[in-house]
Amino acid sequence: MNSCDDIRDLLSLAAAGALDPDADERVSRHAHDCAACAAELDNWQLLARGLRRLPTPQPAAGVVERARARAELAFGEEAEQRWNRNVLAFLIAFAWTLTVLSWPIVRILSGGFASWFTTRLTPTWYAFAGLTALGWVAGGIAAMVLAWHQRRERRLA
Repeated sequence: MNSCDDIRDLLSLAAAGALDPDADERVSRHAHDCAACAAELDNWQLLARGLRRLPTPQPAAGVVERARARAELAFGEEAEQRWNRNVLAFLIAFAWTLTVLSWPIVRILSGGFASWFTTRLTPTWYAFAGLTALGWVAGGIAAMVLAWHQRRERRLA
């Protein structure tokens, strides 16, 4: 491959102003010495000037409005999902805190203060543990049903 072949690959980029300064200088020097490459560079520059004069197409107002409405809807859904995640995290933290703090209270109420020092669990303690587990399972099922319902509503909308 000779130097003209190397430069011809760069002529369109030089006409568009897309070359780095070193490559642009190399093309200019070569075009100064080579009439064939200079003529081809002139053609590319003429084409580039013509393309720059063409009007920039603008999308129709309806297209812009639909895109804006879709973006607004997507941002709204994202904000709603973020809010739902934050509320769910708060509720889980609150439920765990409530559970952890209420177990000692139930233990004291079911067996007195001395029950803290025994390893024996009373029937009241078992009932409280069962109700706590039932509450957690019911909350999990409710969360799954709400998520399923919300997903179905989104698909229908």
